[in-house]
Amino acid sequence: MHKRILAILFLGTLLATVAGLADERQEPQQPPDGTPRFEAWDLRIDAGANRLAAYQVELSYPPDRVKIVGLEGGETAAFKNAPYYDPAGMEGGRIIIAAFATDDDAAPAGKTRVARVHVQVTGGTEPGLQTKVVVAAQPGGAQIGVETELTRSVK
Repeated sequence: MHKRILAILFLGTLLATVAGLADERQEPQQPPDGTPRFEAWDLRIDAGANRLAAYQVELSYPPDRVKIVGLEGGETAAFKNAPYYDPAGMEGGRIIIAAFATDDDAAPAGKTRVARVHVQVTGGTEPGLQTKVVVAAQPGGAQIGVETELTRSVK
């Protein structure tokens, strides 16, 4: 009888341990619909061989699920300050952000993070952020073609 009780206790402990390990391997769950979460997204601009001295980018998003709650600057000295934007635009699903380098020598070439966008997302889906370049310029003001990239920030 003693051995049977010990065997049952041992088996119960083993099953609890295995169940606990299985829970640890599961992917983290998205919050249920209606529960807000906060995310940061990095906006990078690739100017290629050109140096980027100024940019204006339109950022659009579904206003029923996403709210922009903050903007901060980029990774280089040229764009370290938060970009300019219209605070009223933060409520309507579309905001235009812009910045310019005051020191032509600091204007970076290639791909650089120019801003970090902080958003509040309601529901368990992706926020659906979209970018569109309005204009970009090199030192001296000549327009250049650039590509944008918006990725979830890994702080």
